[in-house]
Amino acid sequence: MRFVSLVPAVVALLLSGAANAQSWDVYTNQESFFSVNLPGTPTVTQAPYKTPKGKELTARVFTTVIPPGSRLSGTYTVTVVDYTNAMDEISTAVEHASDAIRAKGTVKYDGIENLDLHASRRLTVETPTTRFLAETLFAANNRLYITQSQTLMTTPVPAQFQSSMQVLDNAGTRIRTRTLLGLPEGSKQPLNAGGLADEPDKVEAMIAGSWRVASGTCQAPYFKTGMRSKNSRGEDILAGTITNGGTAINGTLIIGNARLGQFVDPVSFQTFMLFDPMDAKLAISSIGGPAAGWPDVTLERCPASRG
Repeated sequence: MRFVSLVPAVVALLLSGAANAQSWDVYTNQESFFSVNLPGTPTVTQAPYKTPKGKELTARVFTTVIPPGSRLSGTYTVTVVDYTNAMDEISTAVEHASDAIRAKGTVKYDGIENLDLHASRRLTVETPTTRFLAETLFAANNRLYITQSQTLMTTPVPAQFQSSMQVLDNAGTRIRTRTLLGLPEGSKQPLNAGGLADEPDKVEAMIAGSWRVASGTCQAPYFKTGMRSKNSRGEDILAGTITNGGTAINGTLIIGNARLGQFVDPVSFQTFMLFDPMDAKLAISSIGGPAAGWPDVTLERCPASRG
């Protein structure tokens, strides 16, 4: 079973694919109390938001668009609605928002999950040409958060965007208190921890070692990991080297937090590649820097190689 499946209770963690010339990084908005992984700084707009009882609230919408021609072309949005003036409607907030997403097409997945310990409604909705991935949660700060990606059915699933959402407190610190808000009475929250920060050990076990292309040798592996540590941002990382056509790129692979799966320059933090573990294989996509233009590859682990 692939590690990055959106259907099981365990949320998808890694981005399987790349947006050419796009730099995925953490975007933080303290005014709306969240951070998320996006391919660029979003535009911010406001829109009216009506509750089922007819109360007029205001939604802040953060939107990033990757134009056609990139592997992850599509629209990525985070919508934040302050329910302070509609506290009596908290229990309907998540389902009301989810109904609007369900109406976009055929529901392929619909379940209550965890997103960083917050109970959430996770949806995959498809049309013949378009896939919508959405996650809706209600946080203890009385805000409704809706993340949604709209991409072509032919593009890779943008799982890293969906799973990277974090709710922040007034000091900008990530909130990790298990909550079950915004859902109908009787709803049950899965017991899995949820969120990205609990996964570095699992990711290290899946990736550590030497990896070769199908026609390559283990004496000259395409990718080889080194020591595990933390960078200056506090992210769990593995040192690594990618070698292709005589060119070697030394970098660090982030194995925890919102940039999980990104292979970056250890000084500038520019993202070179994106990693996607697939059982006994490892898919790597190039997105820029010295790896610009390199083809996507699927690697196999060298025998008895675990770092």
